[in-house]
Amino acid sequence: MIDVEDKNEWKECIDIGGVRLPTGYFFGASAATGDLSDNHDIISMKLYQLMVEHTPEEENLDWTKIEPSVSLLKSPKDNIDDPTGNFRGTPLTGWKVFLLLLCALLGIVVCAVVGAVVFQKRQERNKRFY
Repeated sequence: MIDVEDKNEWKECIDIGGVRLPTGYFFGASAATGDLSDNHDIISMKLYQLMVEHTPEEENLDWTKIEPSVSLLKSPKDNIDDPTGNFRGTPLTGWKVFLLLLCALLGIVVCAVVGAVVFQKRQERNKRFY
């Protein structure tokens, strides 16, 4: 159940039939919001063991060794390559390495110049006249 507007009006969140789960496992929950950061609180989870009629094949089945599956649901994400050329999946080419090294070198030079100026200013401020 979910209450998005915090009005104490709970609506059913999900109901999926045809789920086959092995015995002896644990339930977990996670949430993804895309690029935005958000807070999700799970107040409670209620799970019930239903008594259902099994076929003769299912009666003799060892439920501790079955593969988890859902008979009526397609996988939300198929394992396919990103056609847009995702940057994280591609190796660094010559230009990318060159630009990365150039940016690193420029950063080191800027840090060295700023450090030299700060050091020189401190030396001038610490001069003593006897």
